[in-house]
Amino acid sequence: MQALPFRVIRNQPGRLEDSLGKDGIVLITKGGMPFALMVGLIGESLEDALRLITQLRAQRAVASMRKEARGRGLDRLTDKQMQGEIEAARRSK
Repeated sequence: MQALPFRVIRNQPGRLEDSLGKDGIVLITKGGMPFALMVGLIGESLEDALRLITQLRAQRAVASMRKEARGRGLDRLTDKQMQGEIEAARRSK
């Protein structure tokens, strides 16, 4: 995977196209820091690519929620405590 500065998109679009054609994935940097990933779709289905990206974003969201729950100690709740939380949430609706 090649990294290209953001300004290359504007100033040298052919270089970006070459990198995508060669590697399939290009890391875009802005101010020397990772900014975005570009994925080539030549020969790929746009719908399949969008489905995979959506799935990846959902997995990242779940991982983030799990990390937050561990940080709050919620991963150590007993079954009885968990059931109490569920019932309290249902009553509040």
